Amino acid sequence: ADGRAGTRNFVGILASVNCSATVCHAIADAANRTLLPRYPGIDGFVPIVHGQGCGMSATGDGMMVLHRTLAGYARHPNFGGVLMVGLGCEVNQLTLYGQKGVAAGKRHFNIQEAGGSRKSVEKALVVLAEIAEEVGKLQREPIPVSEIVVGLQCGGSDGMYGITANPALGAAVDILAGVGGIGILSETTEIYGAEHLLAYRAATPEIAAKLDGYVKWWEDHVAKHGASIDNNPSPGNKRGGLTTILEKSLGAVAKGGQTPLNGVFGYAEKVTGHGLVFMDTPGYDPVSATG
Repeated sequence: ADGRAGTRNFVGILASVNCSATVCHAIADAANRTLLPRYPGIDGFVPIVHGQGCGMSATGDGMMVLHRTLAGYARHPNFGGVLMVGLGCEVNQLTLYGQKGVAAGKRHFNIQEAGGSRKSVEKALVVLAEIAEEVGKLQREPIPVSEIVVGLQCGGSDGMYGITANPALGAAVDILAGVGGIGILSETTEIYGAEHLLAYRAATPEIAAKLDGYVKWWEDHVAKHGASIDNNPSPGNKRGGLTTILEKSLGAVAKGGQTPLNGVFGYAEKVTGHGLVFMDTPGYDPVSATG
């Protein structure tokens, strides 16, 4: 946690690499079984795993996005504490996070130095008990609505969502923005063809230009792979009544209501400010929501 208001008090077990994911699951299972009953102030021990961290360049956009994403989870306000677990030989070394202040003190270790999977679980339970002693004492308290951050996500889109659920979400975002909260719209490939509606509401020309830049990046990216953003609607979307990406996009932007667009952020960047903002993400739901 980084001082922002959270709605949960989880403790996370964060894998630096896919190779430590199974151990992170084992640690979470053991902690939920043995520690959670002793700390009713904690909502659960949650494994945070992924399929990256090795077999990739140590530099470049891929590693930069991975660092941003994992650091975002480590600092997420819904995690009172986080333990990072690596394998030891991966490209995405834990020391990189220690240098950034994300994995501090005893709250990170790797499996190879711990002596294997079983010993890693045993070691993790000791560290998690220490974390639980700290964060388990936290008490829930009222917060102003201005501290609420809501991520907006489409899923299973059909011909009705643009005139029912999404406009209702948009109305809620308008209310939230009006009192200083944040609504985050995303899925760049699913606002394609309707991005001008958001750009028109941008608070500054720079914000509009940044949004346009991300749309153009996706156009170039899919063109390099011989594809087109126009083929986005899935078979399920089409069965539900959507026929083109333009129809889908008009429904997607409805989640943003009518409030001004106050910011545009790269994938997994920390969102600041207030009101409606946009984050550049793919349209694939799990990846979009992760950012």
